[in-house]
Amino acid sequence: MFKSKAKKDQSKVILNATSLLLKVAEADQIVTIDEIKLTKEIICDFFDVEPDEMDIIIKKAKEANKASIDLFESGSILNEYFSIQDKIDFILSIYEVAYIDNNYDFLERHVITQILNIFNLDKSKIKEINKRFRNKLL
Repeated sequence: MFKSKAKKDQSKVILNATSLLLKVAEADQIVTIDEIKLTKEIICDFFDVEPDEMDIIIKKAKEANKASIDLFESGSILNEYFSIQDKIDFILSIYEVAYIDNNYDFLERHVITQILNIFNLDKSKIKEINKRFRNKLL
């Protein structure tokens, strides 16, 4: 579980993490109830957020996504605050959102690849993440 020292930073990280999860969910142009539900569960678990706070966080993240079509801003904020292990765990969560509908769409793959690049992980870590994804979800 990720914990930032400053509450303001924690809120910013949570908002941007939610934004990225929603961008993956929206990539195939179909956002399902299961994708939203899983996004809420991931954020609650990853950041120790109370479930009753999630509707507001989702709403703010959707508004942020409408204002920006670029993954780089949100990804850069997470890249700054996340440890390598946080990045790995978060990417695995992103894969879960992408595959919750049992279809790993090429547009979702593209968004995830962009996020991996923003996180600036070395190739061995990327291979490890992809292997863990295949073993866990496929």
